[in-house]
Amino acid sequence: MVNPLTEAIMRLLMTRMSRILDAAAVGMPTSHQHQAYRKIVLDEFGNQSFLPELEALVQQHGQDRNGQAKTAGKGVPR
Repeated sequence: MVNPLTEAIMRLLMTRMSRILDAAAVGMPTSHQHQAYRKIVLDEFGNQSFLPELEALVQQHGQDRNGQAKTAGKGVPR
């Protein structure tokens, strides 16, 4: 299960990435070049590389999986 904040960020990223890939398709002379570019982009920003790093970063900065802060106010741990 992915953190709701992480999910929201990934949705925004995927929307923009889709537009970038569409623009690249227009600008590349061959479909082979576009497929290679697409693979690199998806490998770098997809579920296997960027998502785990983003999830770790969100958790590191005080968000549990349910979106609640790890403190009970004024830095007091729960």
